[in-house]
Amino acid sequence: MPTAPSLRALSLAWRTLAVVACIGVLLVGGLTRSNDLFPFGVLDQFSSGTDPDGEVVNTCLQGLREGEAPFDIRFGQRSVGIERADVENNLPSIKADPELLAPLAAEFDRRHPEQHPLDALVLCQRITSLQGGTAHGGEEFVEVVRWEAP
Repeated sequence: MPTAPSLRALSLAWRTLAVVACIGVLLVGGLTRSNDLFPFGVLDQFSSGTDPDGEVVNTCLQGLREGEAPFDIRFGQRSVGIERADVENNLPSIKADPELLAPLAAEFDRRHPEQHPLDALVLCQRITSLQGGTAHGGEEFVEVVRWEAP
């Protein structure tokens, strides 16, 4: 009569399988450059440093209402329903189709019913030049794309 595998062999087998599965997920995330499997994949914003004599680009949102000055809108689930990194990862698509900003404006308006709806939403960048790793000169404001309410 065959004997059942020992507990030690079963323990070793499931642990080996778990390690192989984790390595497989890390490989898939790394090879596809996808953050979808995080924390078992790459997280791009931490994967490289900034040139000490380069630029720091900070993507931003500004809301516009008739008769009011532009105002900053924070990224996040509590504000526009999306994080800044997700917008930055889709920047080429948003530039090609500014209508992709419409859901962000709608979410902001939904969360602020006591205020007038947005007339426009501007996806912008604030660029800071560095020299020797410290900020040098003023901040440059660049309007990347603008969504206008219909």
